[in-house]
Amino acid sequence: MSFPISLIDGEPVWDSLPVAKIIDYPLEKRDYKPFAQARLCISPESVWVRLWAFEVTPSAGSTLAVSLDLRPSSAPGAYLFLSASHSGELATEVVTEARRTPMAEYLILPRVKSFVSEDLQGIYWGVVFELPRLLLPKVYGTDELTAGMTVRGNLFKFDREPGSEHYGSFYPVDFHAPDPFGERFFGDFELVAY
Repeated sequence: MSFPISLIDGEPVWDSLPVAKIIDYPLEKRDYKPFAQARLCISPESVWVRLWAFEVTPSAGSTLAVSLDLRPSSAPGAYLFLSASHSGELATEVVTEARRTPMAEYLILPRVKSFVSEDLQGIYWGVVFELPRLLLPKVYGTDELTAGMTVRGNLFKFDREPGSEHYGSFYPVDFHAPDPFGERFFGDFELVAY
């Protein structure tokens, strides 16, 4: 089963987009499974990812992340990894089998906006990544993303700090594996135009 990523014109209208729920916490023996969600969309200029987690007092290491492989099947293997912790630590990388390259080496960086808010479900914090599509030809040789295409990836909520340690994902992951954020644990995302 695939999750839809909406192709949009202009800025995202977040409330109109499908919500992915990060609820798979395979290592959690206690009941600490922060409810985390994500929305994704792609405009002609940018790839957008909005992640948020319901945590009243998140630790500094509480982290939201996304791995996305936006390549056509003929492109060389690479995926994009973006993460942000509650304390503001960022990782923005292009990952291949050979190495992890900071996006800065491609001279293109995502715009990142953090936020804290609350609604009827509770208090939450989150991050919005806006990744310019100008990066895609440098990584994949093309930025072609059309309705009906399937791309692959996963969404994550984790914290490595003692006392609040947890590891969650949208698609199932073996967090004991050498690279739990890598392609082995990706699921399908279908590009849709409504």
